[in-house]
Amino acid sequence: MSSLLDIRIEAITTQDLYDKVVEEGGKDGGRHPLFPTHVVYKNGDIAGAFSIGAPVVFWWMHTQRIRHRDSLAIFQAADTLMNQNGYGSYVLPCEPESPYYKLLTNKLMKFSGTEGGDWSLFLNHTTGD
Repeated sequence: MSSLLDIRIEAITTQDLYDKVVEEGGKDGGRHPLFPTHVVYKNGDIAGAFSIGAPVVFWWMHTQRIRHRDSLAIFQAADTLMNQNGYGSYVLPCEPESPYYKLLTNKLMKFSGTEGGDWSLFLNHTTGD
């Protein structure tokens, strides 16, 4: 039985370690970690990762006021803003029911934990509020 003493977490400070973490995630059923910033070791082996401050763009578009052509320009503006902030890639969550789901599916790489799976987002409050 494992104990917390078997677990060690440290910041990823080199490209080599970053690449190793991504590689290990890929070996584990293709579960590539997104933007890992911290590596989890168990018994000295890479066993997981955290992404603290991962670049994610949460968005909303009015269903009556924004049309398909508008959304293309808006998403291009989001790309520009993210690039200006040093992010060459980022995550855009989207529900399958969204009218923009097909657009994003055609434009971007779909990344999910399971084939055909949907993402759920969970909010964790870190303050006493």
